[in-house]
Amino acid sequence: MDNLRIPILKIGDILIASIQVALHDASAVQFKDDLLQKIHDTRARGVIIDLTALDVVDSFIGRLIADIAAMAGLMGARVVLTGLQPAVAITLVELGLELPRVLTALNLEKGLAMMQRMTGEESDDGAE
Repeated sequence: MDNLRIPILKIGDILIASIQVALHDASAVQFKDDLLQKIHDTRARGVIIDLTALDVVDSFIGRLIADIAAMAGLMGARVVLTGLQPAVAITLVELGLELPRVLTALNLEKGLAMMQRMTGEESDDGAE
């Protein structure tokens, strides 16, 4: 279980990571490193992190999610969290974690549509 890696898929200039198992500290840190490297390598403009399968997070994982979002934002990638279960949302708020540059969507489908609109609008502005 220690060598567990979260798959990160690329669709256009968007990366999608769907966390389907409980994250332990080591696998969560590995996920952060893998995701940031993939953003750099692909020059992704958007990242969707799907948390549908997580029904509980501890303070370490909560902080790591916030850190991943902040780091991805610093690298120029917009971040959308999808599938937050009520208990996870409650925990993030109770921990006092703020995600100022992160958008949320009910599910992966809505998150992908949101991200495609955002990255499409940025392309239309002549940003490249």
